Amino acid sequence: MPDFAKRFIQYVPGIFILALGTVLFSSCQLGVSSLVSVPFTTATITGLSLGNATSLVFGLLVIVEIILVKSLPLKILLQLPFSFLFGAVVDFYNVDLGLKDFVVTSLIGKIALLIAAVIATSVGAFLMVNSKLILNPPDGLVEIIALKKEKRFGQVKFYFDLTMITLAFLLGMIFLGQPNGIGFGTLTALLCVGRLIHFIEVKTSKHPIEETDEYAQMVAPDDPSDVKTP
Repeated sequence: MPDFAKRFIQYVPGIFILALGTVLFSSCQLGVSSLVSVPFTTATITGLSLGNATSLVFGLLVIVEIILVKSLPLKILLQLPFSFLFGAVVDFYNVDLGLKDFVVTSLIGKIALLIAAVIATSVGAFLMVNSKLILNPPDGLVEIIALKKEKRFGQVKFYFDLTMITLAFLLGMIFLGQPNGIGFGTLTALLCVGRLIHFIEVKTSKHPIEETDEYAQMVAPDDPSDVKTP
């Protein structure tokens, strides 16, 4: 089987698994993950669906990536249509399958959903990054920062997630007068998702998953002798 086909087979399930994890965080009602914290708050403020708000926020993150690499590489530009696709998958789970109305009343049930959400988010993100195709914009931004700082993807993701949660908290306080969608589940995601991705990465990858040729070239220093090789 061609290498691209293998990567594509890994990539597509990654999209659906990551989107499912995103929705499960909302369903467990213990607080959403950092990935969807800003979109969730944005959706509450604007009245948009979670999927549409996710597409909007992801599009803004693509702009940040372009600013960081100071160019318009296809690898990053393709994240724009991905943002709309991912938002559509989120709304498919949330609206079409009705998961937004799925209510679990028992604490054990909520914790079980939370664990499933953490695992799905971690596995989905890993599959997408490891396939080395089109990243979701948050992970694309994390990958660029990781390359610039010469850190592993999972390590940088923890700090990126903390930044997203802080931004969601501030937006909630400014526009809603209180935090929105931030709780125990958010803290759990912050502490566990990045570490679980890092664990999967170390156990399954010979090299750090962020070190793709395309992204390495985007953030390469002016002096070729300083370029880090895998």
